[in-house]
Amino acid sequence: MMFILSKLAGMLTEPVTLFFLAVSVGCALGYSRRHAALGRRIVALTLTAALVPAVVPIDRWTAVALENRFPIPPSLPDHIDGIIVLGGAVDPVLSAARGQVQLNNAATRLTAMIPLARSHPEARLIFTGGSGAMLAQEFKEATYAKEFYKEIGFDPDRIVFEQNSRNTRENATFSRDLAIPRPGETWVLITSAFHMARAVGCFRAIGWPVIAYPVDFHTTGREAPGWSDLRFSPATGLGGLAVTIHEGLGLLYYRLRGWTDTLVPSP
Repeated sequence: MMFILSKLAGMLTEPVTLFFLAVSVGCALGYSRRHAALGRRIVALTLTAALVPAVVPIDRWTAVALENRFPIPPSLPDHIDGIIVLGGAVDPVLSAARGQVQLNNAATRLTAMIPLARSHPEARLIFTGGSGAMLAQEFKEATYAKEFYKEIGFDPDRIVFEQNSRNTRENATFSRDLAIPRPGETWVLITSAFHMARAVGCFRAIGWPVIAYPVDFHTTGREAPGWSDLRFSPATGLGGLAVTIHEGLGLLYYRLRGWTDTLVPSP
């Protein structure tokens, strides 16, 4: 039930959804004699609120803060006991419908493991990803991740595929149950840079320290804003904020549930 509620909350907090809900409420009140003025104010405030991120790249600046939280390690230890890849790069429903593996813009989660695995043949490999969809739980991302590695010529038998997890918390706990890591072991965690803080927090909370290896960057990492950053794109502004809002709410929710060790984990 909590999984379904979290998915519904995520849908309702999409910036575009909130925009249309607010405009709809304002327009509806505009037809009321008693509340017409309130309706006009709601519409005006909503349009102003949408205009700001359309011009000022708030989405990019907040994404930079998330992506810079955990830098790429300049080097890794000579010996690595294991590498964990979080799911989120494969669309299992679309893959099932089309009969071939369909990747999204987080595909580097999958590919980044390959050179690391070849450099560290001693490392155990885990891919963790079931289905994060509210429905269609029968289609598992791990199934198509395995097919992806097979298609590109990387031996999938080297990898343990965990296919029951639905969120980052379950990625961590189910992977731990498979790996049974011992104290002192060195494990590397691969996921998107903007998601790394929440992921590392989940692994730390269950007593499994990992080395963060962020991939799938969406920003250059430049923190200082400039005039050249300004634009006019309502779709980009609202759509871009969806990622950071989702991740911010995820960090808050996970902390309240005790699934992370701090609100915004850091190295």
